[in-house]
Amino acid sequence: MADLLSPKGEDIIRELEAGKLPQMVDWFDPFVLGMVAVRTLISSTIGEYADQRPMQEAADGDRDMSVVIRRHDFSTIDLEKGEVLPPDADRNNPYCPTDKDYDKATKDDRMLFDSRKVRRLKLDKNAFWVDFIADLGDGFEATYAMAYLLARPELQVLAASRREAPVKLPAGQILIFGGDLAYPNATEEEYRTRCLNPYDWAFPFTWDPKDPEKQEPKRELFFIAGNHDWYDGLAAFSNQFCYEASAVGGWRCRQQRSYFALKLPHAWWVWGVDVALGDSLDVAQRHYFQAISETVHPGEKVVIILHAPDWFKHEYKALAMISQLARKNGEVCAVLAGDLHHYSRYETDDPEPKLHLITSGGGGAFAHPTHDQKDEIHVREDALSVKSSDHVPKRSKRSFLGRRAPEGLVRFRAKQFYPTKNQSRLLALQNLFLPLHNRRFALFMGVVYMIFAWVFQIAVADPIVAIKNAQHVAIKMQCRSEFPDDTAAAGDCTAVRTSAVDRKLVELTTPPDAAASAKTATAAKDELNMGFKNLLVDVEKQGGWWQYLWGVLGVQFAPDRVLSGMLASPAFFFLVAGLWIGLVQYAEIDLATQWIRWAVKLTIGTAHTAAHLTVLLATNSLLAIIYNFFAESQHFIVKLFGTCLYSFLMIVIGGILGAFVFGIYWVLTSLLFGMHQDSFSALGIRNYKNFLRMKFEPDQLTIYPVALDKVPGRMGWKENKTGSGSLIEPKQELRPRLIETPIVIKRAPFVAPI
Repeated sequence: MADLLSPKGEDIIRELEAGKLPQMVDWFDPFVLGMVAVRTLISSTIGEYADQRPMQEAADGDRDMSVVIRRHDFSTIDLEKGEVLPPDADRNNPYCPTDKDYDKATKDDRMLFDSRKVRRLKLDKNAFWVDFIADLGDGFEATYAMAYLLARPELQVLAASRREAPVKLPAGQILIFGGDLAYPNATEEEYRTRCLNPYDWAFPFTWDPKDPEKQEPKRELFFIAGNHDWYDGLAAFSNQFCYEASAVGGWRCRQQRSYFALKLPHAWWVWGVDVALGDSLDVAQRHYFQAISETVHPGEKVVIILHAPDWFKHEYKALAMISQLARKNGEVCAVLAGDLHHYSRYETDDPEPKLHLITSGGGGAFAHPTHDQKDEIHVREDALSVKSSDHVPKRSKRSFLGRRAPEGLVRFRAKQFYPTKNQSRLLALQNLFLPLHNRRFALFMGVVYMIFAWVFQIAVADPIVAIKNAQHVAIKMQCRSEFPDDTAAAGDCTAVRTSAVDRKLVELTTPPDAAASAKTATAAKDELNMGFKNLLVDVEKQGGWWQYLWGVLGVQFAPDRVLSGMLASPAFFFLVAGLWIGLVQYAEIDLATQWIRWAVKLTIGTAHTAAHLTVLLATNSLLAIIYNFFAESQHFIVKLFGTCLYSFLMIVIGGILGAFVFGIYWVLTSLLFGMHQDSFSALGIRNYKNFLRMKFEPDQLTIYPVALDKVPGRMGWKENKTGSGSLIEPKQELRPRLIETPIVIKRAPFVAPI
């Protein structure tokens, strides 16, 4: 394998086409499910006691809060050159090296100081550009495609309407990662392979000690943590991004905590908040933003960034707290989030000023549905520190299913979804082919079906065979103990006694007349012929084969057969009970009234369980012929072959049918009730990616939601042979487009207080 720590384009292409670079995570792979379950359990218990946010504060070299709050101050503009001074290039910022620092520095450090004095961030006609992307570290192709777009000096983006001309968008001078930087578990290895490598290769930076302009990257990177970053208590995230990384590709990384407050040119703010796995701000983070809020002047506007769209939660303490701090002197104009891997935008009904709630989690992970999203949501006043609209009644009438709307709500209406709801519904239909694109999940379902079938077949469907086999083994061991030195005598003993047991079982399980007629081989043959004649007569009486088979199936799949089996076999009872409880719990119902919610869960979970048991009984009825045929043999090899064949066929057929049942369940519940977003994780859709490009001007903020409908596959890339820029590039030019008309947030030009 090539050394991909410092690769060439041809090395990356070779590894990519060989399938050795990370692919979209198969979330329903049993091993992935188990690993995520264990890490989730650890993070929800031990992780709460290993919160890295206080450790970040302790490891921070600066303790003076008046200095810390200036760490990310990008508000100083060099008017002559039309450039923004980063904190370490601004002489008025405590992070800029002083003359004393320069005099004491070594020769190499002086070169770094010189580079910081000259490095600037570009302004585009007095506008400052910032990019936001979230949920990015999944399959290589999707993650790299988005990194490739972000790295371009300028993007030509198709307009939202075909009637309009394409738009040219300069690259963001600051890039913000909105959490979940690697999947499924954010280890340092996953960070490297799924996040750092794609961004390093899309926007490589070559350090040149002789050229001050090439000693540090020209753009800046900031980040917050997502739920996957928190699975180990934020340890790997902190080590990788807060303590070790100084740059990711051509983006410089100077952040020391998992949250930040950026002061941008023209008196705009961007606050990135880390609410951990729950809904909390640690003490250090609260103190940080409280200190920041004191520096916000009236008239300044704040964009808040969370990892998840907390406005959908029943409780949103962290959102309320950070909003109140931002509104102490300033005004929140937009809240951005990821976590849900689609694009959606809600805005208030009030004419001005509007508040926008934007979810943009299309940075590289699988696409989430949008057809399950509400067209209207209500958020408490205190959560966003805004006043409720006049048309929202203080005491609303009782709504559907007896739910009463609480007082003090702010109404938000959906303005745009990406992918569209119709596209999302069509994508949901792909779960009908679940066994084809989730083979490991189908294999897991086959193993589960095989376990159920074995217990059912041995203890319920044909207990006589189970009793006969058990008695044969016991007799064989007894005869060997009686004739330890005489193999022939032990064999004769076994044959005589097993024949006696078989005759006794026939007498106990066969009607008297049939038992009497079974005394001779000739009588048995005659009865077999008579059985076929009787079968044909029964078929004719019941109106043909279809009616006859329907009657047989009615007996095979009768509910009392399953219930009788559960009473007869404790093992089968606990298996069925566990399946039923698990599927009832799995049903996602979001209703306020508890008794109605549980009634619906019981109904859907029971129907899902019945579907699996029906398929299980049908498969077992067919394969029981094989089982019973080989079980009658006296030879060990024949029995072993029959057992293996039965198990193999049950795993294969049961796995395909079981996964198919799950796929149908997901399609129906998703399309009809908007349930189970996790069903899209099984699809692993790498298309429909998106990010936000924001333009900050003195009198307005313009947000451009950029979409990439189709991501090239592993064969859709080629080496970049120009020697500069991205190491690999798409064979066909990517076609980014605007999801909707740019969102414009206006304000009066800000005049700083004297």
